[in-house]
Amino acid sequence: MKYALAALAVAIACSGTARAAEPVLIDRWNEPVVERLLTSLGATDLQRTTLAGQAGLIARTADGLGIGVYAKACAAATPPAEPLCRGVEGIASFASGPGVDHAALADRLNHQYAAGKFLVERDGTIRLTRYIDVEAGVSEANLRAQLAGFIALSSAAKDAVWAAPARP
Repeated sequence: MKYALAALAVAIACSGTARAAEPVLIDRWNEPVVERLLTSLGATDLQRTTLAGQAGLIARTADGLGIGVYAKACAAATPPAEPLCRGVEGIASFASGPGVDHAALADRLNHQYAAGKFLVERDGTIRLTRYIDVEAGVSEANLRAQLAGFIALSSAAKDAVWAAPARP
């Protein structure tokens, strides 16, 4: 009986033991978190914006490139509620020099950098998009890594676009 009571006391004492905090998962567009993560990655001049009616942030990367990060995959909501957006999209646009074959350049970039999608805009600029799905929930560390990957990809693509030779 003495051992049973001692075991019970230990079990009760251990049940109150602090557990490691579970990470909070991000499962929707969360502007304050995205803004904080972009800032932690060296982004500056952050401004709120919209694209096709969806919330977003525009910023400058540490190397001066302009980027946009927007809410995507949004379900409509009745005001004053905000739409529930289950995705994040990073967008960067690059203007190449005159005489560059934009379609061939976008095709080469799509093969070279599979982590993003490159396309030619009507004005001839090359657009990079990278979609991040947060519907199932991602940790802040994972979202930060995804945003860091987008920024690194943008920087590499910028160098490739700006170095593209003109057509002969």
